[in-house]
Amino acid sequence: MILISSSTATDRSPWKKEAGLYIALVLGLTLAANLSGRMELIGISQATPLIAVLLLLLLRPGRKDTLRGTGITRLGKPRWYIVALLAGLPVAAGFAAAWALGYVALPAAQELGGGMTVAAYIQLVTLNLFKPNLFILMTLLFAFSEEIGWRGYLQPKLTEALGVRKAILITAAVWAVFHYPFYLNGYNDDGMPLITIALFTAMIFPLSIVMGWVRCASGSIWPAVLIHTVINHSRYWLEVLFYHKQSGWTYIAGESGAVTLLIWCLAALFIWRALPGARKK
Repeated sequence: MILISSSTATDRSPWKKEAGLYIALVLGLTLAANLSGRMELIGISQATPLIAVLLLLLLRPGRKDTLRGTGITRLGKPRWYIVALLAGLPVAAGFAAAWALGYVALPAAQELGGGMTVAAYIQLVTLNLFKPNLFILMTLLFAFSEEIGWRGYLQPKLTEALGVRKAILITAAVWAVFHYPFYLNGYNDDGMPLITIALFTAMIFPLSIVMGWVRCASGSIWPAVLIHTVINHSRYWLEVLFYHKQSGWTYIAGESGAVTLLIWCLAALFIWRALPGARKK
């Protein structure tokens, strides 16, 4: 990692143009799809970060360098995958807090029927939701289709022009705004939309600091893909597992509840101090 103190506007402008075009493509396509009201387009729009990368690879010069810069060709060291697996802990902590406070609960044995115990119910849900085919599907269709855009394409482009810290924060802002159109079509499943949007946005920034750091340190996109996958899958598993939910449970638990948000903020605080403030070359 070589830090440089200055760079000319001419050097930086191509990177800014590429990043600006990418942001416009992703946000424009996502908004258009969600406003269409067609479920097939809304579903496909979850992959617009990937679609935009593919379009730019086809239409813009420097295809090989851009593809190499995404980190898709590097695996990174095993320790980053261990770090990625820990990404489910903040989500689990949020559900544990909500359970302790009575906002979520497991079903009672008498509700299950067929002589099934609560322990058997937990085992059944866990086995069904951790089948390899479902795990692979979530990785490819959700985590990878987003991360190839955020930490694969956009963050490196911005880093070249603005440095690591600003790149991470701008990527976080785009990532958050990307999700807003989905709230028009039921992305919010509990609570007041404005509150859940605010919590989600607040969560995206510290999480992006963690994921951006992992991306930079590992040199690979794949640990970030795994982090995204672990968070999504942990959240879905725990949402199914805790069958009973009181109104407002997402304010505490879930991917962006207060407990989850607090843990990501604490992690991001330590990481932020270690990130270089100068530009990278």
